[in-house]
Amino acid sequence: MAPRSNFIADIAQMANGAASAFGGMREEVDNLIRQRMERSLNARGLVTREEFDALRTRHEALAARVAFLESMMLVGAESADQTVATGKLAKKHKTAVKNSDK
Repeated sequence: MAPRSNFIADIAQMANGAASAFGGMREEVDNLIRQRMERSLNARGLVTREEFDALRTRHEALAARVAFLESMMLVGAESADQTVATGKLAKKHKTAVKNSDK
């Protein structure tokens, strides 16, 4: 029975070798497919998910900054309007005082 068990052991060893060889081939095929897909997407001008997320984050930060600057401009414009209005009232008051003195 020794020759028969060696035969089965050899078959099992061959099957393990074939399985590992197919696993390596599978990885190579996956890499080739991934590379071709990336080239194809880049040729069409499409971006990866990571690039998209980075750009979206940058856009959101810039949008927040613009909103902050716009709000600061509004606050500055309102205070300038109040200053102008106060100046006009003061001018009218001075004119009224001068006219009443005559």
